[in-house]
Amino acid sequence: MKTIDKLVSFLKVPYKAEKYTDIKLKDFALLLFLTLLIVVPYALILDWAGMDQFDHKMLELLEENKWLVAVLAIFLAPLLEEPIFRLHLDLKKSSIGWGLGLSLLMISEVWYPVALLWVYLIFLYIRVGQGRNPNLKFVVYCSAALFAMIHMVNFTGFDYGEYFYLVPLLVAGQFVVGLVLSYIRLNHGMLWAIIFHGVYNAMLIIPAIYFYEP
Repeated sequence: MKTIDKLVSFLKVPYKAEKYTDIKLKDFALLLFLTLLIVVPYALILDWAGMDQFDHKMLELLEENKWLVAVLAIFLAPLLEEPIFRLHLDLKKSSIGWGLGLSLLMISEVWYPVALLWVYLIFLYIRVGQGRNPNLKFVVYCSAALFAMIHMVNFTGFDYGEYFYLVPLLVAGQFVVGLVLSYIRLNHGMLWAIIFHGVYNAMLIIPAIYFYEP
């Protein structure tokens, strides 16, 4: 399939399209289906393996206000996370600056991922300012990894000292999502990345809200 081939080629050697084009509905649906096909079974495997021992902040929010969760996940999260983690993929100082500024809104009790993000973005800002742009593959994969890491804030009471080796397993699904979103952002633009992110979250959150029982 052409879309899958293009995605695989991008993951091997990331590139930025000379001109952004609107994504076709069938390609959008295919990428969404492929992402869910990877992430959902993986999440079920983690659950089966006993990874549900860690309290998940989403469950707390569902108990308090189901539809607030929907609004946050479907609308607010994409509007905040995409500019922070994907805007800078064009390697422009202004885009990196926006990422740094907006990342201040993500400070929480789990500050380690945000601190790593600042180090990464400041490094990019300096390199781009010097006219020494880093390799795009490095940038795409680092941003996807940091996007995944920031989702550790979803786990409450997680002991990093004792369970540090589980972090890659817990956020691997988000890493995959981050790579797909990077492909969309660099081929179709930020707006489509935001839309895809929102639809993806909706596909996960709405069933969770509908079937959730305290």
